[in-house]
Amino acid sequence: MRLNELKKGDVAVIKKIYAKDPLKSRLLAFGFARGEKIRVLDHTLAKNTFEVEINNTKVALREEEAKEIEVEKSE
Repeated sequence: MRLNELKKGDVAVIKKIYAKDPLKSRLLAFGFARGEKIRVLDHTLAKNTFEVEINNTKVALREEEAKEIEVEKSE
């Protein structure tokens, strides 16, 4: 499952980041790493932009960026 498939309020664990540099480096700098928990706070109606929380930090991602992150939904 990819991050862009999650709904508002969903929590997941990052399994793999498929993005290439420089996006991958930017994501790692924000704390996106394998095993980290991520929560979807909000998204636009068309799901173009996602607001997520990781390590108590809010980050906005474009849909094409969210597609590059494989997650496993958790309860």
